[in-house]
This record gives sequence, structure tokens and C-alpha cells, in this order.
Amino acid sequence: MTDVEKLVEQWKNQLKYHQDRLKQGQDLVIQENKFISMIEGGIQFGESLLKQSSEEVQKSGIVEIAHKSEKAQSKK
Repeated sequence: MTDVEKLVEQWKNQLKYHQDRLKQGQDLVIQENKFISMIEGGIQFGESLLKQSSEEVQKSGIVEIAHKSEKAQSKK
């Protein structure tokens, strides 16, 4: 095998190695994008529940205060 043939063989091996690494990197990017999307969806869902819960507490608090005021006035 000549020096040039050895060099070409090395380059082919390097090319294959870097193509494989690129493929692994692309797969990792796809996987991480999926994880990020799932986590962002979870955060949006959680924030939505918190907002809904907070609004219900505020509404129920207003109703309870109004209800107590009506009782107090009826006792007078």
C-alpha cells in the first residue's frame, strides 16, 4: 500500500467517524427538542392550573364574604 493509499484510507476513516458523530449529534438535538417541548408543555399546564385555582379561590372568597354579610344583616 502506497503512502497516498494509506492517507486516503485514513481520510475515509476520519470521514466515517465524523459522519457518525454528526448523526449522533443530530439525534441528540431531536431528542432534546422533544424533552424541552414536553417540559414547556408541563410548565404551561401547571401554570394554567395554578391560575385557575387562584381564580377559584378569589371567587369563592368573594362569595363567602358576601354570604357572611347577608347573615350578619339578617341577624340585626
